[in-house]
Formats: sequence, structure tokens, C-alpha cells
Amino acid sequence: MARPGAIPTGITALALLLALPVVVVVAAPLFVDAPEWSHVAGKLLPGHLGETLLLLAGTIGIAWLFAVPSAWLIAAHDFPLRNVFRWALVLPLALPTYISAYAYAALLGPTGTLSGWLDRTIGLRPDIMNMPGLCFVLAAVLFPYIHLPARAAFTQGMTAQLQAARMLGASPLRRLSRIAFPLARPAIIGGALLAAMETLNDFGAVKHYGIRTLTTGIFRSWSGLYDLGSALRLSAALLGLVALLLWIEQRSRSGRSQAVDQAPVARTRLVGWRGWCATLACALIVLCGIGLPLGNIIHDLSTMGASAWPAGTLPALRNTIVVALLAGACTLGAAILFAFQERYGSRRPWMRRFADLGYAIPGAVIAIGVMTIAGIVDRKGGLPFALIGSVGLLTYAFTVRFLAVGVQPLYGNLRQQSPLLDGSARLLGASPWRAFRRINLPLLKPALAASALLVAIDVVKELPLTLILRPFDMHTLSTKTYEMASIEQLREASAPAFLIVLCGLPAVLLLSRVIERHR
Repeated sequence: MARPGAIPTGITALALLLALPVVVVVAAPLFVDAPEWSHVAGKLLPGHLGETLLLLAGTIGIAWLFAVPSAWLIAAHDFPLRNVFRWALVLPLALPTYISAYAYAALLGPTGTLSGWLDRTIGLRPDIMNMPGLCFVLAAVLFPYIHLPARAAFTQGMTAQLQAARMLGASPLRRLSRIAFPLARPAIIGGALLAAMETLNDFGAVKHYGIRTLTTGIFRSWSGLYDLGSALRLSAALLGLVALLLWIEQRSRSGRSQAVDQAPVARTRLVGWRGWCATLACALIVLCGIGLPLGNIIHDLSTMGASAWPAGTLPALRNTIVVALLAGACTLGAAILFAFQERYGSRRPWMRRFADLGYAIPGAVIAIGVMTIAGIVDRKGGLPFALIGSVGLLTYAFTVRFLAVGVQPLYGNLRQQSPLLDGSARLLGASPWRAFRRINLPLLKPALAASALLVAIDVVKELPLTLILRPFDMHTLSTKTYEMASIEQLREASAPAFLIVLCGLPAVLLLSRVIERHR
């Protein structure tokens, strides 16, 4: 039986261990030499930072245009096929950004099949492989991050405010712009922050489209210039940009009151051409988000026949399953300890922030921090084995990256459990750990399953972290897809890409069920 103070002490040590890669990145300029930093700072950093900001602005702007009007249509109106679009608008979340980018390149790139057809038909050959094209591709995949919180905000409340505006003669567009949108602004900005984080984390898409971002600069400094110090400094710059976005999001919520009445919004039926225009608008968004990319992947698989599974795909699938299971188990174990601390421990806000920190930080930054720590341990730790290039190190990095994904469902479920359960167990003489293990933990089984599933699926999709830390000559589905796309074997890349999408669908369907319960 564990001593009373052993578990809280272990949880504190675990929190510090999970925060260590970020601490290393922040402190890197103090102890890591960067022989190429003058070149990187003068030649690479300005261009990479500028294009990163342009990509962020373009992606969030287009995603807003996709997300907010469609959320308002679903929340406040009835029109043909609304029940279908209610869940179809969530499906792009199953598609990683780099897979969508490869599919669009195969369709609308300089030699794309759809580009060739348009050239033969109307004499127009579009090329999507540029900055505006990548902004569109990323927005088409990431807009659900804004759509879902906006839809929830539009659905729950605003009835009294909207009815008052209608009685005063406000048009539907004016009610949206002057009432609904300001009340939903915190939710929309929070969703935009998530989309921005995913944009900053992307590597495969920006690399394939030739866009220079801070993430590609990290890879270039580390694997091209062989300068870990410069890669760490670029990681610190990227971390600073993330901190700036978090500060902007927090400032947007401070001092504002968005209290609503919690009564469901009464939906207005759109009839005639208005209803069919709403249907067409939602259909176009779904087509851009998942219809075209997934259709291209399925078409490539159907035309390749028996050769659709190139050499190495099945070993990559096996490796992906093993890594996802290991990362899911380790992350779930850490999440259980943090959930215990949240329920029975002293209130330590900093510990919750550590638990949530990794998901707000791009995978490349975490990978560089973990690589630096492992290098120090390998040189001075005297271990009989090397950490760099091991599955254990990769699992640790995934735990840092996705702990927030695993712990948030547990926090939500614990808040629904009555404190009387804890008090009854304590009156019967149970220790906090025994009460948590025998009372709270069995009630957490659905949340535990959801946490493990979400973490495993995020591991399957993660690319930059896996590329940096995977063992030598070991491929996962994400790295196999990237490798084939990088040598222009886009048709061959469709096989591992399709498997990744299949893995992502359970999480999206689970999310859709949760949304339906609160519609």
C-alpha cells in the first residue's frame, strides 16, 4: 500500500517530467551552441516567420467563412438535408491536413487530374500548390474546430435576444451580425485558436506545397544544417507565437459578459429557393472538406487494383498500432493520476496547466525538446541503451503532446460524480487513493475508453513529432504517407492515407454522438 504522501509526490514529479521538454526549449539559448544561428536568424527566420503569419491569417479567415455561416444555418434554421449536414460537417476532422493537401495536389496541382480535365474542357489549368491554395486546403479541413463551438453557442441560448431583435424589425442577417455573432464570439475565437494550433503544427502539407513556416525551418536547421541549437531557437520562436495566440484569446474573453438564457433557439424553416441555397452551401463545404480529397483517395485505390498496397504498408500499419497502443496506455495512466489529483489532491492550478500544455505546442517543438533531453542522458547518463531512436522515447513524447486529450474527458466525467460518493467512502475509513480506485475509477470507464481512443487516433495522425523521434528505418502510416508523397508517388500514398482516415472516423463519430445529445 502506498504511503499517503507518495502518490501526490509522484504526480508532482510526473507533471515536472512532462513539462521538461518545454522548459528545455525555452532555456535552450542559455546552454546549447548554435553555430549556424547567424545564418538562420538573418536568412531563414524573417521569411519563415512572415509566411507562417500569412498562412495563419489566410487559413483562419477562410475557415471562418466556412464555419460560422454553416453553424448558424444548422443551429437556427430548418432546410432540406439539414439532419445529414448536422453530422457531415464534422467529418473533415477525420482527415489529417497533410493527407488532404496531397489529395488536392493530385487533383488541382500543375499535373492534377482535375486540372487536366478543366484545361481540356474550358482551357483553364488551375494550380493550387501555392500560399492561397494551401490556406484553402487547411481551412477546408480545420473549419470544424470553429464550426462546433460556434454551433453550440448559437444553439444554447440567445432566444430572448433574437426574438427582441426580430420584434424590432431586424433582418436575419442583421440578427446574426449584431446579436448572435457577438454573443458567440468567445466560442468562435476559442475554436479559431485550436485551428491556428493545428496550422502551426502542420509539416507535411506546407513542405509539399513549398511554403516556408517556422516548423519547416526547425526541420531544415536540424536535419539540413545539423544545428540543434538553431532548431531549438526556432522552436522557442514558435513557442512564443503560440503564447501570443493564447494571450490574444484570453484577452478577447476578459471583461466581456456573454450570458444567455440557455433556452434552445427556435429554428426558422427556410422554404423554396432559400432552403435549397442553404443546402447547396453546406453541400459545397462538405465537398471541399472531405468529399473531394476522400473521393480522390478512393478513386486511386480502385484504379490501382492489387498493387494498391505498396511494399511496407502492412509493417507500417503494425508499427502504428503498436505505438498507438503504447502511447494510449501511458497517456491514460498519467491522465488517471492527474484525475486523482483533481478529485482528492490540493488545488494546484499549475498542475492542470502542465497537463494541458502539450496540446497547445506544435509536435516539432516537443520533439526537439525531447531529442535534446535524450541526447544529454545518452551522453552522461551511463544507460546500457540509447534513448534516441527508441520506441520508449517516442511514447514519452506522445504522452507529453496528447495528455490534455486524455485528461479532459476524465475531468468532465469527475465533475458529474456526486461528492457524496467520496464522503461516504472516507467515512468508512477508505484512503483517498482507495476511494478513487474503488468508487470513482469504475464510474470513469466510458470516459477512459473515450480518452484512450482519442489519444490513439491523434497518435496515428501525428506527423512532425513521429518524423523526428521514430526509430531508424521504422515507418508508421503517417511517415509512410509522407515519404511516398515527398517523391511524388501520390497514388501509392493513397493506401496508408486511407488507413489513417479509417482510424480517424471512430473519434469523429464519437464526437458526433456527443453533439447530438446536446443539439
